[in-house]
Amino acid sequence: MSSQLYAQESGLPEEGTIKVGAGLVFGSGIGFGNLDNDIGLRADGYYSITPEIRAGADFTFFFPKSQTYTGFGGEYTDKATVWELNLNGNYYLLENEGIRVYGLAGINITGFSYKTESGGQSMSNSDSELGLNLGAGAEYGLDFGDLFGELKYGGLGGDADQFGIGVGVRFDI
Repeated sequence: MSSQLYAQESGLPEEGTIKVGAGLVFGSGIGFGNLDNDIGLRADGYYSITPEIRAGADFTFFFPKSQTYTGFGGEYTDKATVWELNLNGNYYLLENEGIRVYGLAGINITGFSYKTESGGQSMSNSDSELGLNLGAGAEYGLDFGDLFGELKYGGLGGDADQFGIGVGVRFDI
């Protein structure tokens, strides 16, 4: 039985299938205290190497957060911005009645910037960090695309690690 025939019978994507998608992410934050960036927008793309294995990337931009406080004789505003780029491999673990469950692993690059402003002056710092991703996800096929949900622990091995929950939709192109 060819892998393409298997993919069609099982509901898994055929070899060479490209999917692109978008969604929302809720992350646990990377350690800015009250400024943890927890909600973001995500865009992703995946290529099916075989019906069971695919590779892809996703980019999430977390909505910037800010807080203003008074201290040391003045008013201060702190701002934090976070983004992440993930390069992942997925392996489909099971498929049943339109629901496909997969494991994921890959590399995470997290970038962040922090800025403090007071009295017309500002200080800022930005950096990025490399880590690993581990997680699982599920897709549900609909007529127009696939709904998906993912649980992922990203940035493993670094200081910018966080747990994330993502949901969205993917389309074949």
